[in-house]
Amino acid sequence: MSILIYVPILSPRIRYIFSFILKDLLKTEFEFTQNLQEFAEADRPKFSYASQPVAGALFFRSNGLLTENNIIRQEIRVTTFGDQKVPFKVSGGFLPFDLFAASFYFISRYEEYLYQPPSSSPDFPAELSLQYKLGLLQLPVIDGWAMILKNILSKHFPSLRFGKKDFTFMPTYVRGMDDDGHTNRFRKALLRFSEVIKGKYLKITPQNKLEKVNKLVYEMNKNGRVENIRPQENLNIPRSYLKLIKHHVDQDFSMYYSGSPGFRAGTCSTFYWYDLQIEKQTALQVHPVAVTDIALLSTRKSRDLIQELNEIMDHVKLVNGSFFSLWHYTSVPDPSP
Repeated sequence: MSILIYVPILSPRIRYIFSFILKDLLKTEFEFTQNLQEFAEADRPKFSYASQPVAGALFFRSNGLLTENNIIRQEIRVTTFGDQKVPFKVSGGFLPFDLFAASFYFISRYEEYLYQPPSSSPDFPAELSLQYKLGLLQLPVIDGWAMILKNILSKHFPSLRFGKKDFTFMPTYVRGMDDDGHTNRFRKALLRFSEVIKGKYLKITPQNKLEKVNKLVYEMNKNGRVENIRPQENLNIPRSYLKLIKHHVDQDFSMYYSGSPGFRAGTCSTFYWYDLQIEKQTALQVHPVAVTDIALLSTRKSRDLIQELNEIMDHVKLVNGSFFSLWHYTSVPDPSP
């Protein structure tokens, strides 16, 4: 059974973010209605997303961002939700903030459209991002909020069914040449890295799940993404992505901050890029990278590196997301004696 969602205005932004959260992350079916009478009479799982509630129905208040069709500086009110500071504060709804607007703001990189970079440093700095300012950068917050939404819907509608997602580890190797020596070196380095992961999860994973851990480690080293990809070192949104689309590139691994680990788009799940300039989902599939060798190895001690990797991976594993990492062959040491 699918869930019915009442929205007074069905905008492209609403279609996009609801599809990502409900269909891609929570693996559940849904449909929209703008017919208030149909919604009121429906005897099925349902909720409304609007500025005003519908009597007797689960209600999530909209702050208005998702019904806009322009790109302007937002007056973002912040509130506390659990142990997090969250944007787009609202009142009178089931949640104290607009989960859908906040998710869209992060995943669309709305703030980067408004950024005027100096010529000396075209990349958008992590320190200017709203996630960084709220202490959310190292959390896949959209995936986490989706899990909270799932719990809310499950309690209200026990008959509603959700699909299953599994944690995946996706190391990506960037090389500039076809060199088996470099590839073998990367494989060996991953073996050692996998031992760290394996050791960590052997300590906290029940015996009946050890086989899955062993399989994960095996797949990571056997089928890790060893590709001649060219991530853009200075990601400029939307210019960089428009260039990729122009050249018929449909996969991207550039969604990260070169100097800071974390989740630039607020998610650890693959998504389709939404172009705010034309208010449309594109065919460009973005794989958000949580950590890169450059960010981890440049300023951190090895002990801090492992701790930070483990913490970020814990966050991803908690929401059954994908841990994308990016490694250059020049920074992977030869692990052979």
